[in-house]
Amino acid sequence: MKHGDINLHDSIGMKSVFKKMLSMTSSSQMLVAMFLGFAIGIFFGESVGWLRSIGTSVILLMQMTVLPYIVVSLVGGIGKLQKSTAMLIFSRAGLIMLLLWLIGLITVALMPLSFPFVESASFFSTSTIEPVAAIDYFKLYIPSNPFESMAAGYVPAMVVFSIAMGLALIGMEGDHKQQILTFMHTTSEVFSRITQGLVKVLPIGIFAMSASAAGTMGVDEFASMQVYLISYFVLCLLLTFWILPWIIASITPITFAQALRVSKASLITAFATGNIFIVIPVIVEECKQIMREHDNLSEDCATLIEILVPIAFTFPNIGKLTVILFVFFAGWFNGTPIDLTSIPSLSVSGLLSLFGSVYVAIPFMLDLVHLPSDLFQLFVMAGFITGKFGSITAVMNLFALTLLTAALFQKSLRLRPPQLIKMGLGIVSGVLLTLVVCRVGMGVFISSPAITSEVIANMQVADKVPTKVKKQFPVLGQTPSSPVADIQAIRTRGILRVGYTPSNVPFSYYNNAGQLVGFDSAMATKLAEDLDVEVEFIPFRKAELARSLKAGFFDIAMSGLAMDIRQMDQLSYCEPVLELNLAIATKDHLVNSFKSSQSILEMEQVTIAYAEHGDAIEDVAANYPNIEFVKVEGYKNFFRQKDDKYDAMVISAQAGSAWTLFFPGYGIALLESKSRYPVAYAVAQNNQSLLNYVNNWQRLRKVDGHQDQFYNYWMLGKGATEPQPRWSIIRDVLHWVD
Repeated sequence: MKHGDINLHDSIGMKSVFKKMLSMTSSSQMLVAMFLGFAIGIFFGESVGWLRSIGTSVILLMQMTVLPYIVVSLVGGIGKLQKSTAMLIFSRAGLIMLLLWLIGLITVALMPLSFPFVESASFFSTSTIEPVAAIDYFKLYIPSNPFESMAAGYVPAMVVFSIAMGLALIGMEGDHKQQILTFMHTTSEVFSRITQGLVKVLPIGIFAMSASAAGTMGVDEFASMQVYLISYFVLCLLLTFWILPWIIASITPITFAQALRVSKASLITAFATGNIFIVIPVIVEECKQIMREHDNLSEDCATLIEILVPIAFTFPNIGKLTVILFVFFAGWFNGTPIDLTSIPSLSVSGLLSLFGSVYVAIPFMLDLVHLPSDLFQLFVMAGFITGKFGSITAVMNLFALTLLTAALFQKSLRLRPPQLIKMGLGIVSGVLLTLVVCRVGMGVFISSPAITSEVIANMQVADKVPTKVKKQFPVLGQTPSSPVADIQAIRTRGILRVGYTPSNVPFSYYNNAGQLVGFDSAMATKLAEDLDVEVEFIPFRKAELARSLKAGFFDIAMSGLAMDIRQMDQLSYCEPVLELNLAIATKDHLVNSFKSSQSILEMEQVTIAYAEHGDAIEDVAANYPNIEFVKVEGYKNFFRQKDDKYDAMVISAQAGSAWTLFFPGYGIALLESKSRYPVAYAVAQNNQSLLNYVNNWQRLRKVDGHQDQFYNYWMLGKGATEPQPRWSIIRDVLHWVD
């Protein structure tokens, strides 16, 4: 065979494969595109990350007709209804929606029973103290300016406007009404044809997004959230492929297999894109088709389906309700599980907050049950893949609501005791079996996540100046004193002497290599570098700070010092370096008890330790006669206690979070008042030269970003671990690239 014949044969073969792909159903094409994208992403890794922009472009094109389609379909569909029919739709569909919500919320509330026992902690997160954005329900639901609502994407407001127009058309008569209805119907067909045309390029978008996700998102990123991810996937699959189809099959003429078959294309599209906007027209047509197969599709029923799907889309669906599981997970992982008494209020409040964005609802719900939002950033990061599973549940919810309402409208809904008993037994058995399998499986195969104490214990200061660390405390009256050194004396001496408190995480502590590290150790090193001198660290006890400075044992104290009003006449504080949030550290199972003033007052025989804030403690003690406050030398006295002498410790949220990395059995309760206090550096009272220099130096380092850089590293843990390149075949197996 000649070379040209071989090329011709290959060309014909490629054309044959291409034709076969084009002849596939749209759902099959999407499935192939998704798996092919995953394969490409795993092979090429991060180098195919740019494909995400192509996927995003295709998805935005698919969204092009969604809002206009909702408007014309609602106005035209409601407008041609009789008044009695419209009342029937809204009342019955509303009741079915409430029942589906109830089933979904109960299933979500039961899912935490599958969580295994795991002990862990995390770095401080600014999301803990950030105010939760309020949901503007007025703009979300009231279309005071319909054009603004459409431009801003307020779908509920657009639905309210469209329903109002449709209801107004119901009471009209004459040719003008028919002209409007004809226009709406024609426009709806135009948008439907556009959507059908765009569906042909949707596999390209699915391929691009799948490849990008598989190439850039590593499994290790989700290691700390594996329990949440597994339980969330199982929850969505249980609702999508068992509970909702079982409800349809139990009380309607539609069989279980038919319910899955009719929703296949929409489920695949929603899973691949994470978007249910674009499948609304498809859901409408597939619901009509399955009703037609059972000879149960009247003209009014078809109209019902056309208007019900867009309306139902604007309400929180079961797929959206599943994110409430994250709040249960956050409580479990934080060591403070949600109380049974809090579940009803969390469910109802969560449902209402989910009328808006999940990224607003999650912080709101975490705050509602007094949980820190430490894991919210991981929730956002995992949103791409969890959103896909939530989308398929949302699609099946729309199918269930529409088909149940249509069957009720056509009087083919079977609500006799045998059907209801069958439905109940199927749901209960499926949920129980799932919980048992998940609990056993995760308990056996999932180990505790890596304790982050290894991360903070190996963090280092980037030394650029010679450093000497003394570990012996100077003794007043025994250790030779020195004159207080001003800025010129320090430069002449060539050494900056810095006082530090050992074991004061994360400001000054020893890492695994025996090096003195921490936020203030890094700041001190930077100060010495800017002075062009060496740095020497000398330990001190807080009770002897003022006298140690006066004796010249060190020039400046830099170790997370809370400004104490009772010492201001004995030493000089520089301008505040940071403002920290006052909190309570306690055992994980007691954290919830310390989150409100009322719950603290209800406790009996409580002992709380404190190392600083003596003036504030005196004021608080008068209002809490049930608490005994005990002063201790340092925070280590509390966290390393052997006999549980202290129930809790007053500490900053930032320092407390760092301590819990070493002691994950402890948690942090942010006080209701969200009190803040300043920490500052201290110099001898008469050392005005050094005081002025440090104040000006601090302003400079705040503006140029050095202080923020140190804060992000030591307090938030950013950059504490080296990010590794995403594993890929081309790099790690074939070694074609570095």
